[in-house]
Amino acid sequence: MGRDVTQEREDRGWISEKWVGLSTGLKMMLILSLGLLPLGIIAILASVQTAQENNSRRIEDTRTRVEIKAQRLNSSLSRSALTIRAASAAIARTPADSDICETTLQRLSSVQATAGHYALFAGDGTLRCATPGFVPPPELVDSKGGRTNVQISRDGEALRFALYDNRGMVEGIGELSREGLSQITYIPGTSPAFNLLLSQGNRRMVLRNLYKDGPFVQTISARAPVAGDRLMLEIAAAATPIGTTEFVMMILPVLMWIFSAVIGWFIVNGLLLRPLGRMQRAIASYRPGDQNVDLPRSATPAREIGELGEAFHQVARTVARHEADLEAAVERQKKLVREVHHRVKNNLQVVASLLNLHSRGSKNEDVAAAYASIQRRVDALAVVHRNHYAELEENRGVAMRSLISELGANLRATAPASASSMTIRLDIEPYYANQDVAVSVAFLITEIVEYAMFCGGHPVTISLSGDNPGHARLSLQSDSLKAGVPCDEMLTDRFTRIVTGLSRQLRSTIEHDEEKGLYSLDVAVVNKGER
Repeated sequence: MGRDVTQEREDRGWISEKWVGLSTGLKMMLILSLGLLPLGIIAILASVQTAQENNSRRIEDTRTRVEIKAQRLNSSLSRSALTIRAASAAIARTPADSDICETTLQRLSSVQATAGHYALFAGDGTLRCATPGFVPPPELVDSKGGRTNVQISRDGEALRFALYDNRGMVEGIGELSREGLSQITYIPGTSPAFNLLLSQGNRRMVLRNLYKDGPFVQTISARAPVAGDRLMLEIAAAATPIGTTEFVMMILPVLMWIFSAVIGWFIVNGLLLRPLGRMQRAIASYRPGDQNVDLPRSATPAREIGELGEAFHQVARTVARHEADLEAAVERQKKLVREVHHRVKNNLQVVASLLNLHSRGSKNEDVAAAYASIQRRVDALAVVHRNHYAELEENRGVAMRSLISELGANLRATAPASASSMTIRLDIEPYYANQDVAVSVAFLITEIVEYAMFCGGHPVTISLSGDNPGHARLSLQSDSLKAGVPCDEMLTDRFTRIVTGLSRQLRSTIEHDEEKGLYSLDVAVVNKGER
């Protein structure tokens, strides 16, 4: 017994002496070799597992591809259906000579990635318009099968669909060619070597047939429904097995590097990447006005990420609060602008009324005429403010038709006794202008009409028309404006200087036809309304 113990101690001593005699590098190599041996075995098993996962991924990729292609077909059909249904009611209400039907056909062609053929029907089922050369199939026109009907043609060269209203009356019929569907289902950047088949019962449409089977090629197939299970899209493609080079590249890297990479990835992914990814999705879904951001909670995120999320919460609340303050400020500003316009309008009306009272109460005709002249100009400015205030909410500008109509009525009412029978005829198209242009136009009309009053009091015709976008032609014509009409020389000189100055404010050149008694110039307008 004692001898066995002594021998065991001697053996241990020998092993210890040998171990102590080894170099440190060799010791580390042996320790690492023994320590990483289990990892090597795990790596081989992992390589096999990786091959299986790659195969599963290829199968899943194929399924994803066919689902994306099915989604593209569904999206194409949905876009056409939405466009037809959106225009159906308008087509039914409009007369047969309306161009809304052709406009809808153009829109249908523009929303599709490939050209198709379409036919649109009125509410009673009569054909309103169709793509040139397209004759809708009678079986789709007379079908009462439901809201929609999708069919593959018997020759497999076209996909047809029809839409019906609640009464079963056809609204529209469309046809997409096999070549067009093949173009829609192809995803750019992917391999074209696959077979793609669209089926409906015993009807088939071959969209692509470029896959070649072989002895060392694994075939992967998948299928997806189209048009609410009315059609079935099937794909067949090749899945190349793992090659020798790929297999060698998986098992040859140093096991320690793999182990370190896995551990590093686990730490970085668990503590940093995943929380950041979830935070990024939550922040992307944030919309201005939201009080809080729904940030996901994680058991082991980095402390800095948690602080970043809380900081974004604070920013979101601050932004929401500032937006509310800005909205309130804008509303207060709108009310203030309304109040300012209202007060200016009232003050101008008060001034005009006072001038009118002074004019009537004056016994001196020259003083009364001066008061009336000032009143007409104040009235012109008041009319502009009144019309600008009326259009303030819609912000379309000052309505020139109502402005000139009201201005003409005021001028006619304040005409002197010598022009009491004078008439003002209007031919105004529905233009809108900004306030600066409206003020200058009002003053210009007032000056010219007043001059006509004092120079014979002949009827005045005011017109505003034109075809050029952004400009309209303002014309005033009267026999009082013709050459040779007797008028006070000082009045004429002052009138000419004022009219020239107002035309410069309008950034235009006023033209005077002395034979016709016509003043005309171009004025800038914002837009044109409906008559």
